[in-house]
Amino acid sequence: MASATELLEKVQQTFAAQYGLTFFLTDRNGTMLTSVEGGSNLCSMMLAEGTLEEMRNILRYDGRINRPFMYEISSGIHIMAAPVMNGADISHYLWAGVLVEEEAEFDAPADDHETVPVLHENNRREWLELADRIAEMTGLCLQESPAAPLADLSLDRFRKSVQQHEAATAELFSQVTEDGGEIEFMGIAEQTGEDTYTVTRIIGRAAEKLKGKQFIIGEGFLGRAALTEEPAYWEDIGRDRRSRIFSSLEQRPQLLFTDTAQMHDGGIAVLFGGSFAKKRASASTRTLMQMTSILTESSLMVEGLREENAQQLSRLTSLVEICRLMSSTPDPRRMILILLDISINLVEGPFSLILIKDSKNGKGKLITRGKYDGEVSQYIRSMMEQTRQLSQLPEDTDGEPYLLTLPNGQRAIECPLSYGDELQGILSVGIEDASKLDLQEHIAFLQTLSIIGGVSLQLAGQRETCIEEEKTEALHLAVQEMDEAVYERSKEAAELAAVTTTRLEFPEASARAVVRACQLSHYSVEFIRRIFPEGDTAAVMETGNAILQHHDIPHTDSMSVAGYIYALCTSYTKNERLEDAEALPQMDGEALDAFCSLVRTAHVSEVEFSLESGTETEDVQDIAEAVKHMDHLSPREQEVLALLAQGRNNQDIAEILYISAHTVKNHITKIFHKLDVSDRAGAISKVYRHLHKY
Repeated sequence: MASATELLEKVQQTFAAQYGLTFFLTDRNGTMLTSVEGGSNLCSMMLAEGTLEEMRNILRYDGRINRPFMYEISSGIHIMAAPVMNGADISHYLWAGVLVEEEAEFDAPADDHETVPVLHENNRREWLELADRIAEMTGLCLQESPAAPLADLSLDRFRKSVQQHEAATAELFSQVTEDGGEIEFMGIAEQTGEDTYTVTRIIGRAAEKLKGKQFIIGEGFLGRAALTEEPAYWEDIGRDRRSRIFSSLEQRPQLLFTDTAQMHDGGIAVLFGGSFAKKRASASTRTLMQMTSILTESSLMVEGLREENAQQLSRLTSLVEICRLMSSTPDPRRMILILLDISINLVEGPFSLILIKDSKNGKGKLITRGKYDGEVSQYIRSMMEQTRQLSQLPEDTDGEPYLLTLPNGQRAIECPLSYGDELQGILSVGIEDASKLDLQEHIAFLQTLSIIGGVSLQLAGQRETCIEEEKTEALHLAVQEMDEAVYERSKEAAELAAVTTTRLEFPEASARAVVRACQLSHYSVEFIRRIFPEGDTAAVMETGNAILQHHDIPHTDSMSVAGYIYALCTSYTKNERLEDAEALPQMDGEALDAFCSLVRTAHVSEVEFSLESGTETEDVQDIAEAVKHMDHLSPREQEVLALLAQGRNNQDIAEILYISAHTVKNHITKIFHKLDVSDRAGAISKVYRHLHKY
């Protein structure tokens, strides 16, 4: 039979293998009584450097130490201690270490960092509870006469199962129920409903008939354990009705032991075991059951940690795969299908759906996967109200995922798909019964997924935009070959349209359509519709041409303002007469005011610029030098302003500086504020004042 010290060291080795900690036992004065068990090199190094003496100093105050505690032995590095009880008195102290706070810096070999257990606020209590349970087990090992079944329990086999990632709980139960022992069956019941538990694991006699059996909290012996969460021994219960869960067996157990074990996800499992032959539990059996309960809880914790790590690895692998897929396809629809597929499968929810706006036609789309039990139109109305027609992020979300109940009563995690402050769409993933921990993991994963999705959709739109811009530029240059004068007029009209739409804060897609229509005004509407079938360019031209011909266009027409700006720009550049533009049917007073103000200011500016001498390169250099003296602007704002003063539009600036047009617009807004001007003309005027000054 193993001695108490030998048995204790085996227990320490077992838990060291499970948790990556180093364990040792001291008396009340700090004298070490067992060898140091565990592979934590950092802990061994700190013990060698004087930590043991510091621990002895702590134990001078052992009158105050009556429960497990953590001691910070160095910055961010902790060791645990738990009192070992002998009856009502403290006989020893169990030490376990070390745990390192997240982001703590410590001097240890690089390959040790991965094996050191991490301590953070939400697992501190879990670690202390573990130390308390192992201290309890240590007390059992230190009994003067260890029970034979406990000493004979092969902790080496159990530890090997843990290290090899095998079914350690099943190995433990097999040892406990081996032939000749007093315990004939061991099992675990896990919570599968609000009040329902199901036997999920069982080994021993009649295991096949008991697996899958259910009971309700408070019902029978097992239900009582789930309710009280306290260990209990039930003897001579062959005729007791509270053992009804065993009624399908030919014989009911005579002896039953029940206890509970905490799962890694915070849930409670019911542990039970018993005998069909023995009516009474001997002292050795009680000790064995107490030890088995502690080891089972430890094993379940390790299983939970491993499962969580496997899930995290799976999700990380999925995110890498998503990034690869997203980067390899320019098709927004395919991206949407990828987002739907990944989200519904990893969250294991009943449905996933994406509500997205189509920048080409200004309409919305709802694409779903799985089963959404409700009126789709009701959901769309709800989201349109929250996002103001998909134009802004839902209030109080800061662009992060959030949990909500949909109009149909189903619960879902809602994830904005955004790029900066620009909303691309909404990803909604249905969830069923999930623990608090699972919800946190789902939300964290979906937040990352939605960021990837939002950026990818934006980049896909930019790729499509680049293709359209290339076609536009090619057609525009073709006009130059045919008629230089027409080319110059269309170029000027496009520049006027770019500035006017910016002043009116047109949506980017609509502004591009107006500018493109002005550039290609020499072509027929039918030709443009064939070349750009998806966009609004042809519609802008059609509406604008009707206004130029003084046809009646309803003010409610979605293209009326865009077409009006096109008509203003093309009519003005034809004869350089503002009166021609003002004579058109007035569709929008604000648009007319913005255009007229621009033309008057631009005309004056052109006259002033024409008086400057020197080459274009010298002008650019002079402008850049003048802007550098405007030191209240950031370096990036200076770059934007210099290009602005050269007559570049937002898209030109974005391409030159490798930033988005949206970012350019933000910089311009800040420049206007810092220069105390209201438009581009005012900003350019400030540049030229500095130019003459320096």
